[in-house]
Amino acid sequence: MTFLNGGLRGLVGLCVLLVCFNSTVALASDDELSESELITKHEFVYSYDEMLNFDVEEYLQANAPHLVAYSEVISHYAGYTSISPKILIALMEQETGIITNPVSASTISRPFGDLSAKVGFKEQVKDISTRLAKEFYRGHSFHDTGENEVMTTDEDVYRAIETIVPEQAEDAIGIERTRGTKGSSKEVSRTHRTLFGKSEKEESSTQVQAVAVANLDNYFQLPFPVGESWRNGGSHTNHGSGAYPQSSLDFNAGGYWGDNLGHIWVAASAPGVIKNHSSCFAEIIHEDGWSTTYYHIDNIRYATGSNITRNTRIANYASNKSQALCNGGQSTGPHLHFSMKKDGQFYHLNGMRLSGYQVRTGRDSYDSNCGYFWLSRNGYKYCAWTNIYNYGVTSAEPPQEGDTYSGYLGHRGYQVQPDGSWFYYYGGTISAELTGPQNSDFDLRLERWNGYNWQRAALSETPSSNESINYRASSGYYRLVVYSYLGSGNYNLRIIK
Repeated sequence: MTFLNGGLRGLVGLCVLLVCFNSTVALASDDELSESELITKHEFVYSYDEMLNFDVEEYLQANAPHLVAYSEVISHYAGYTSISPKILIALMEQETGIITNPVSASTISRPFGDLSAKVGFKEQVKDISTRLAKEFYRGHSFHDTGENEVMTTDEDVYRAIETIVPEQAEDAIGIERTRGTKGSSKEVSRTHRTLFGKSEKEESSTQVQAVAVANLDNYFQLPFPVGESWRNGGSHTNHGSGAYPQSSLDFNAGGYWGDNLGHIWVAASAPGVIKNHSSCFAEIIHEDGWSTTYYHIDNIRYATGSNITRNTRIANYASNKSQALCNGGQSTGPHLHFSMKKDGQFYHLNGMRLSGYQVRTGRDSYDSNCGYFWLSRNGYKYCAWTNIYNYGVTSAEPPQEGDTYSGYLGHRGYQVQPDGSWFYYYGGTISAELTGPQNSDFDLRLERWNGYNWQRAALSETPSSNESINYRASSGYYRLVVYSYLGSGNYNLRIIK
């Protein structure tokens, strides 16, 4: 019995020695990754090269087919937070082995393991990516630097990772580890290198010109069609809280959840190449490291990699909440969430010009006090929640005013425009011009909703099919009715508001 006890004690001692030895080896292995091999800011931020050359779905199809169904979630939040999808994938692999190993349903619902208290793949991706972004930008302010571009460095990357993936104070057998050694960053970097290798800046397969913008003040237009007036909201950070960088503005042209909003179009702010992060979120990559993002949208008309010209109608804003928030989030009603980036990072809008309007950012997100937030143009000041007319940029070709709708009427038939729906108008002049077939008599009626039914506001009835209306309108809901008094044929209707 004495021998057995002594043998056990010796065996335990040997095991402890081996564990200590292995721990020493493990710690030495941590140190083998040099500072130069750590993840860099270029790899941490979702770069334009990566957007156009790395396809999340293709990568998962080849390496983790059990996660292909979640590729849009990863792509969406990478674009939304500016954090590289490779970073998110590496963190998942490090915490749960979800990329390279078969996983259970419980692992799918918690891909980042205990790094997030949320449950659900989408919920954890949103939580981790948002927290990484907040930590990355934390500690910088426009007040301190006076710089629109957030002056982040590799140290901000390490701080963000160490905050989300904290180092253990001691290992399993009580050996203390030194804090501040970038231990977590080294672990994440090692996993990242294993999955993706050393990332080098590559030339994009879809050409985006790297030339400098000649006149930045006359490069970006408001993100809706030239000639239209939309309501503007206050400046805010991309996630809606905090003071810096206030990279985002909200715009809307009316409508409620469930309305037919197919006639309301979001337009490209400048020429470039489009990247669709998800069905409700797109980004256009412009010259000289600029990009603009468009969120809460539907019916995106162009595929990733397509070249887009300024003022091109790229999508509608979503008419139902589930589509507007296709991968989660919050929204009080239909609108466009518009943001600006520089070299992949969110860019503070103070002093930037859109269609000649200069942005003055507020004290904090959604500051509606006109003493702090406003847009200004030609000496006039426009506060939050006021209408903004899109003049476009002066170098652009002058657009034809208004929106044109076409249709066919049989004898005594009628149609409602725009597109069988209505529009909300904040006040001003509504003009409409109807061109119909010869030898017929088409007429035109403007109607306003009075809370109970549609009531005639203006009427144009001549013996021909060419009609026009100019009506000084108060705010409210309006629609145009084209009807045939005599004859049939095709018509065009141009609505200017």
